[in-house]
Amino acid sequence: MNQNQWNKKHGSLKDLWLGIGISLGFYLLGIFILFMFASIFFAYLCIAIIGLVLFPIISFATKRNRLGQGALIGLGLNILLFTACFGILITNFGG
Repeated sequence: MNQNQWNKKHGSLKDLWLGIGISLGFYLLGIFILFMFASIFFAYLCIAIIGLVLFPIISFATKRNRLGQGALIGLGLNILLFTACFGILITNFGG
């Protein structure tokens, strides 16, 4: 069954999931760096913010709309997950 039979020019759902997966890969890498190499976490955070903002911009500029949509969904998930993680860490530190 073809899930993209009516609108083939805007990309496939595979591109959408790829964009979400790449964006969530940034999050998983950040969690790994936070727990293993805490000293470089803030440098990673600055690079990740730039990457997460540029990824959808580049995707839309190259006419890969579904990949850009997936990147925006992943950006939103990253924001939610990072704030939840920092909320848990701050609560555990007694802040």
